[in-house]
Amino acid sequence: MAHEVGELVVGKVAELRPHGALIDLPQGQVGFLPAAEVADPMPRRLEDHLRVGQELVLKVIGFDRQGRPSLSLTRVTPRDREAVEYHREVVRMQSQLAGRSLTPPSPVPREDRLEWQLERWLKRAQEGLARLQRHRGKRLSQGF
Repeated sequence: MAHEVGELVVGKVAELRPHGALIDLPQGQVGFLPAAEVADPMPRRLEDHLRVGQELVLKVIGFDRQGRPSLSLTRVTPRDREAVEYHREVVRMQSQLAGRSLTPPSPVPREDRLEWQLERWLKRAQEGLARLQRHRGKRLSQGF
């Protein structure tokens, strides 16, 4: 994937060098962050501003002779950072929803609910008891 000038990218600091830092970008690409683009004014020591493994939101400002993207930290605005965080949140929510069914769970059928099973059981038990009492009454009246 080729980057375009002005595009925002998220990368991790791979290596600190005297004149800048190498940044690991998505899909195995490497970009270069010049020391002058780390902070305003240019820092004397990059170690004071960056550490290996640190994740950064950067802007592509051009390409060097080797075709690597030249990156800037100073040209990233707070609004740019907010847009990247919003995008991350959307992607996270989409991935969570991807594992779920979008249809609501089907309602529990009436006969499967415990309360209704108990109600049916009690009704049958009362009917059976009434039947037994009727038969008992018949037997007693017949003299058995």
